[in-house]
Amino acid sequence: MQADISITAAPASFRQKMYSALLDETSDTGARGAINRFIFLLILLNLLALLLESAPAIEAAYRPLFHWFDLFSVAVFSVEYLLRLYLAPEDPEFAGKPMPRLRYATSFLGLIDLLAILPFFLGLFIALDSRLLRVLRLLRILKITQLIREGLREFIQLNRGRTVRQKVHALLFPSEFGGKLNQTLEVFLIFWIVLSVLSIVLESVESIRGHFGAHFAWLDAASFIVFATEYTLRIYACPEEDRTHSPLLQRFRFFKSPSGLLDLVAILPFMLELVLGGTLDLRFLRIIRMVRLLKLGRYSSASDTMFAVIRKETPVLLAALFMIALLVFMMAAFGYLLERDAQPDKFENIPQSIYWAVITLASVGYGDISPVTPGGRLITVVLALVGIGLFAIPAAIMASGFTDQLRMNREKLKLDLLAEARADVFDEAAREAFIHNAKHHHLTAMEINQLIAEIEKGDDSIETAQGEFESLALAAKNPEFALAQYHTLVSRLRELAAVADDTYIRQQLDKPGQATDLDRAIWQQIDRSRSGKA
Repeated sequence: MQADISITAAPASFRQKMYSALLDETSDTGARGAINRFIFLLILLNLLALLLESAPAIEAAYRPLFHWFDLFSVAVFSVEYLLRLYLAPEDPEFAGKPMPRLRYATSFLGLIDLLAILPFFLGLFIALDSRLLRVLRLLRILKITQLIREGLREFIQLNRGRTVRQKVHALLFPSEFGGKLNQTLEVFLIFWIVLSVLSIVLESVESIRGHFGAHFAWLDAASFIVFATEYTLRIYACPEEDRTHSPLLQRFRFFKSPSGLLDLVAILPFMLELVLGGTLDLRFLRIIRMVRLLKLGRYSSASDTMFAVIRKETPVLLAALFMIALLVFMMAAFGYLLERDAQPDKFENIPQSIYWAVITLASVGYGDISPVTPGGRLITVVLALVGIGLFAIPAAIMASGFTDQLRMNREKLKLDLLAEARADVFDEAAREAFIHNAKHHHLTAMEINQLIAEIEKGDDSIETAQGEFESLALAAKNPEFALAQYHTLVSRLRELAAVADDTYIRQQLDKPGQATDLDRAIWQQIDRSRSGKA
């Protein structure tokens, strides 16, 4: 047996090593991910360059720069095409088949790679209009399909046999069925959010709007199509979030939720301009489109953490804000009393004095309103000194709460991973899956090794006195952490039931005074689940 293994285990060739290091989809250590990200960024930069080139004044001023950037892009795409052509015999899609390189060159992805560089070489031998060359260079955007191919394959496999609505839900909402295609779609939507908001900002500059007025209009229409499609599909698929209620009720809940209203407001200005633009001046609605920037909060856990901190620290924040408001109104009244005779135009009334008190308390001090009487200057000094410490209280509360919440989230993640790993046999395959999952959640190598050591020992930090105290403190503050710890403890009970003497434990639990009815019921239920009894 050993001889057979030594005969069949041939050393990897140079081509195999190159494929594994650069293009292998199954390798976690290769440079394939970095290469794909670089290609994706280069495609986006090419689109931006084409947009800028379409403005005659900009194209004439920066023609050499555009030319050298096009040369660089063609060189990169050509190297990629030749590399894929050379390594085609190692690609599982073409390996073992006759003429694998020809099969790659004539495949859909191979033709896309060729079209990305073909316009440049055609321009060297054939006199083509520059506008036609720009249109042909737009074909480079098709290379994005190569980057989403892996995610599409995974998505099809994960959603085999599921309904259309379930597939749409997996595509738009975070779930175990979304895979990499869900992440790719999130990146696509983030790109459109940033691009649409950037266009709104640049459109306000007169000189830029003169060059790209038509581009901004087309970009706004494209953004509307993207966001309207997203909103429609979310309305359609949201019943999958909670299947215990009717689809109509679930859609109404999504419609009135902050996320649903934000999606609606993101597309509403374009619709109103389209319908009422000929009768009313609706230019102010263009600024409302800036709310699209708030849609980014959906794709960031930082916003969820911030809102969780605000909810948790609301009583303390309200107390601090009450003190600030009390001080502002009191000082505004004193300022009005002391300065109204000396500066009736600036301290005309208490509301105007409130403006002075706020900017002084915040240590901004614009200088447009300043006291001139000795009494007014005295309270200004007091207000400025008190404001330094008083305004720092909410900031300190938020900073401390944010740090605590991040620590809780990280502890909860570790407990979730521990509970998941202990639910099954922790063999080599489970170990690799655990490491991959932990890296996906951005745990460090040291943290991963510590968790693996705890799993293999069957021990963890929550059983120590200090760890137990900290876990109970975290559980009291964070219900999600408490739930994760509960899952971990139930998993440990199952492990205990699997190795313990069930007869002895039952006898001891049945003795008077040894256990409560709840203790006996928990053990019976754990024992039933372990043995598979009804």
